[in-house]
Amino acid sequence: MADEQAPETTTEAPKAKRRWLPIIVVAAIMLGEGAAIFILASAMKSGPAAALAGEGAGSSGTGPGARNKLVEVALAECRPSNKMSGKFVTFQIRVLGLVAAEDFERAQELVESRKARLEDGVNIVIRSAEPKQLNEPDLSTLRRRLRQEFGRIFDDPDLIKQVLIPSMLQSGPGV
Repeated sequence: MADEQAPETTTEAPKAKRRWLPIIVVAAIMLGEGAAIFILASAMKSGPAAALAGEGAGSSGTGPGARNKLVEVALAECRPSNKMSGKFVTFQIRVLGLVAAEDFERAQELVESRKARLEDGVNIVIRSAEPKQLNEPDLSTLRRRLRQEFGRIFDDPDLIKQVLIPSMLQSGPGV
């Protein structure tokens, strides 16, 4: 009887090994793929950074990407009115501008020193705007006119690259 039990246990041992074999093979393949992806990602990541460092070495400490970067600067927040449509409408408006990164500090100083002129410029543009300009989906006419007005106030038409109007609320009779 002892002889009968021994062959049965030896035949089960190879079956148990066969059950684990696919799991071990799949785990080894996944580990290899993970290592390959890690190596490729590391190689791709370090390539552009090294190229930028080499290009920017001769410049004044700023890489080529910094020259094209635009940053936001708050220009005005006021409550102008308009009655060009025959109705008195008040607006709550917030205006920002995009300036080149290297001009940010100069723009901030100009905004602080000319705050009242900026708000007055926004008031002039809104008060003189036609109703269809105030209701444009992208406010492109207002943005263009505000950019021109800010260029005049700053004595630099190219300082503000783009005007942003993140908030413009209307209130008044019939609105």
